[in-house]
Amino acid sequence: MNFNCLIPELRVFGLEKSKKFYTDVLGFRIEYERYDFAMMVLGKCQIMLQQLTLPSVKGSWNVTDDMQYPLGRGINLQIILPDISKVYNSIKKHNYDIFIDLLVSDYQENEITNHVLEFLVKDPDGYLLRFQQDIVDWHFGDNKKMADELFQLVLNGDKSATSHLYNKGEKLHKGFSILTNWNKTKKILIQTTKIYITTFDKVTQEHAFKEGEKDKSLKSWKAVHRKFFTKELNNKNIKFTNSCNIICEEFKIIKIIGEEQ
Repeated sequence: MNFNCLIPELRVFGLEKSKKFYTDVLGFRIEYERYDFAMMVLGKCQIMLQQLTLPSVKGSWNVTDDMQYPLGRGINLQIILPDISKVYNSIKKHNYDIFIDLLVSDYQENEITNHVLEFLVKDPDGYLLRFQQDIVDWHFGDNKKMADELFQLVLNGDKSATSHLYNKGEKLHKGFSILTNWNKTKKILIQTTKIYITTFDKVTQEHAFKEGEKDKSLKSWKAVHRKFFTKELNNKNIKFTNSCNIICEEFKIIKIIGEEQ
């Protein structure tokens, strides 16, 4: 395997317990292992787990024999992934406590501002793992009135789906994003739970209802979106047809940003 230039090695009280947490809960895989050691990999991230043996024997790498929970005090390990929702949801599914819940942070890097979503969790030995991903802000529509009205529908619980024209080569993925009003003064962290490609004429009444606009009927949905998509395609000198490819997306609110930070 290709080794990173910096790989943390964590001394752990119980190797089997730690391996189970890292694989079953966090989604790491065991690249290779020995009786007292395991190399764990998730994406491009690598962590080594080493069984802690006390008291120290000659040649031991232990700094001290006074090793007490929580280990790793004063450090957190930043694990950057394209999408942290799978790890986050798995932790919740296993009823494992989150040390610091999801928050949006802006970190200055010279002239660049890195806009990220992150959370911290303790592993079984108390090591702090900081999962992080880049995050995007977006709003509905192409004008303030539309963006603010649809944002409010989401807040009210009336809207849990959206749709847009499919762009060739566009990748579909579930995960987190930040929905805003037009001026970005209000924000909601949402998670896409379902996403698929269909054609305009095959959009269902069920989807139209979840979009929550007007009277929530399919007829109303088609009238509003035919007009909007036609305008969007005209700007690209493309004619609208009922067979236009559409991406339908369903989502849920994770938290209102600003309320708990």
